[in-house]
Amino acid sequence: MSLNSTLPRRGSVLASFFVRSALAIALAAALAACSDVSGDNAPAAAERSPVTVATPVVRDVPVVRTYPGHVEAVERVELRPRVSGYIQSVDFKEGDVVRKGAVLVRIDPRPYAAAVAEAAASLAKARAEAELAEREQQRAERLLERQATSTEEAERRAAEAQVARASVAAAEAALARARLDLEHTSVVAPISGRIGRAEVTAGNLVSSADRLAVLVSSDALYVRFDVDEKAFAGTSPSDWTARFTLADAPGRKYEGPLAFLDNEVAAGTGTIRARIRVRRPDAALLPGRYGQVELVVGEHRDALLVDEKALGADQGARFLLVVGGQDTVEYRPVSIGPRIGPYRVIEQGLEPGERIVVTGLMRVRPGMPVAPREVAMAAAAGETGTDAQRVASAGGES
Repeated sequence: MSLNSTLPRRGSVLASFFVRSALAIALAAALAACSDVSGDNAPAAAERSPVTVATPVVRDVPVVRTYPGHVEAVERVELRPRVSGYIQSVDFKEGDVVRKGAVLVRIDPRPYAAAVAEAAASLAKARAEAELAEREQQRAERLLERQATSTEEAERRAAEAQVARASVAAAEAALARARLDLEHTSVVAPISGRIGRAEVTAGNLVSSADRLAVLVSSDALYVRFDVDEKAFAGTSPSDWTARFTLADAPGRKYEGPLAFLDNEVAAGTGTIRARIRVRRPDAALLPGRYGQVELVVGEHRDALLVDEKALGADQGARFLLVVGGQDTVEYRPVSIGPRIGPYRVIEQGLEPGERIVVTGLMRVRPGMPVAPREVAMAAAAGETGTDAQRVASAGGES
């Protein structure tokens, strides 16, 4: 092969290579341009995080203040014998409800029955002596009229008659006391209620210093609590209503009227003692138990309620994330009130109609633009018919 024939073929190969390189460079430039265009739009789309927002519910809700409460018996009696003696029988079952007048404990009555018989005999003797003294006095008065006896003798007979009448009165009192002691050998229930354990059993010698059992009334109970001075601001105790809940049964509420409000504020605590009366309590409400009193002192008109889950906490302070103009997230510190059902009352820091982030809080931060999707606050909170009734009626929770 000659050199001249080889040169044209090599030139064509080089030309073809340059053409392919130019096409590759042009394609790479086009792809780079496309990626630059899409890159300009991608950050804008990525910054718009989807969130669910809702406006606060506006309702009239009660102003509720909560206090620790202590259950007390309306009537509490420590059963003690009025007479000494050996216990003959214990006639009650521990823990039972007993009626007023029921015999609970019997003390051996024989010594007191003998005392009654002795007192009755003494009375009969005193009456006989008084009758004799009365006749002697009348005889002395007739003799004195005939001057058959001295004035001194007549006066002595009159004095003896008076002494005899006094002896009769003393003997009657002694008999009444003996009968009363005999009656007290049967220890009866002074009130209707639930009786506790028997602290002394049959066969023991007891006196008035010994406690036999404790009896508490069961048809009604008191719940005692201390009210702070803030509860009186702009309210009247005559308009207050209260309810009581136990820690282990928050769904069971015991309602009752305000039965007592003390006449002065305690200087050391700034509180005033109060109590409510709960009628016909169930077996769970026993004297000595503790719980929470919800005192309704007024009504909060047009209160703002938000889903409890929408609230955040920041070093003890509470806040909401509000979507403002241009769909930008704002940090909003708020002051909260009581919890009512699935809602929390917002007392300060929020206006009606503002949009609150209720879901997606972890995906956003203040100043970030978002893509909000608006729903009803009731739907976000998962409010049920029972919750709505609770909000409308009153049950605030701290």
